[in-house]
Amino acid sequence: MQEKAKKQPSLGISLLPIIFAVALLFYGVGILRANAAIMLLIISMFVTFLSVFHLGFTWEELLEKGIRPTIDRAMGAILILIMVGPLVGAWLISGTIPYFIYLGMKILTPKTFLVSATVLCAISSIMTGTSWGTAATLGVALMGVAYGLGVPLPVAAGAIVVGSYLGDKMSPISDTTILAAATAEVDIFDHIRSMLWTTLPAFLISLVVYQVFSFKISGEIDYSRINQLLNGIDATFNLNPLLLLPPVVVFYLSYKKVPSIPALWIGTVIAMILAWTVQGAGFKEVITAMYSGGNFKTSIPELNNLLNRGGITSMVSSIATVFMAYIFAGEMEYTGMLGKILDSIKESFIKGKVGNLIFSTSLTGILTGLVTGNSYLSIIVPGRIYHPVFKEFGIKLNVLSRTTEDSGTVVVPLIPWSAAGVYMAATLGVPTQAYAPWAVMCYLGFIIAWLYGYTGKAIWKQRETKRENSVAM
Repeated sequence: MQEKAKKQPSLGISLLPIIFAVALLFYGVGILRANAAIMLLIISMFVTFLSVFHLGFTWEELLEKGIRPTIDRAMGAILILIMVGPLVGAWLISGTIPYFIYLGMKILTPKTFLVSATVLCAISSIMTGTSWGTAATLGVALMGVAYGLGVPLPVAAGAIVVGSYLGDKMSPISDTTILAAATAEVDIFDHIRSMLWTTLPAFLISLVVYQVFSFKISGEIDYSRINQLLNGIDATFNLNPLLLLPPVVVFYLSYKKVPSIPALWIGTVIAMILAWTVQGAGFKEVITAMYSGGNFKTSIPELNNLLNRGGITSMVSSIATVFMAYIFAGEMEYTGMLGKILDSIKESFIKGKVGNLIFSTSLTGILTGLVTGNSYLSIIVPGRIYHPVFKEFGIKLNVLSRTTEDSGTVVVPLIPWSAAGVYMAATLGVPTQAYAPWAVMCYLGFIIAWLYGYTGKAIWKQRETKRENSVAM
């Protein structure tokens, strides 16, 4: 049977799904607060109909040559997302995460409140992989302390957002960190090491800004809310330095370049053993926590919110969103629509210059975040569009993954109409536009990325004899 002739997509046709996605996500997710996975499913349906009825592709082609290969590339990320749920559940019931937070809350002092609050939120978000959970628990408590100290609430909120999003960006168990590595097809720990070059300077500069501002603070800290959390953790868990073992082992294994999933498995098993031996939890309690998250019932609502998370079930929404986003990306790649958009960008702006490539990648992520308010798409869209160009330039793909996070994950909470912006504003009680200037790391990261691009700093070349690592499984 003669194969139906296919049309080459024009730039206008190639941009049509992007325009449709922007409009639907802005309205559906940004205004209606509908589920992002369902919006992405509708967008994928639109691309399918456009590809079949206008460009001449068949559904079988799209499935076998477009969607399945893309899902295969994403499988490492999906497996890690599945693994993260049980790990967080095990680290909670073992007392590992609560002990880290307990130690962090001990560092609060009046003259270093903003710095301490930022570091404390960073510790919590790195351990849990969630910025939203950190803001809703420690963030709320710290905002109360800031009010009592007379710290301007927009400044305090900005510091809390920076600390919370450091973990969302750097934690190996964060969904956006996993997604950025998978989209660029690099190992997650290689991605994190690359991000240190932009994130660490931006974070340290943020701390300097907060410390300089803190010299103006003359009040005394009301420790009542902090002590309530400390006493609650102390009463719920047997606190022991051994509880630090799981994350220490995981980070050591990442330093030794052990693949991501085995490293997370080892961290989970150690936490399970600690839950049984140190906390005295039963086998069923541990397994239940790994499946559905913590089920702690203390007399402190904020502590319950902090502890009752994790488990496989907590990752279902993230996995569904990632899965649908990759269906959309796979269809756009196979039909040549992404390639057409990329060709236009290369001819009109990049013009063979590395600095222009980094800037263009970054700007695409920022604009995607601005118009969709979705952190996943702000990573996936530039990640898939510019992936072949980074290969063409011979630049290591962990530079691509780093750039997508510098311009996506941490920029979205600065956007008032994004889900993250709305959430942070509602949770911390400060409008997004008020705390945004003080969320220094969130915009300094992509500025540093631009400087690196145009100076050649930390833009590593890929060796011709060595293939870039894909996401380790």
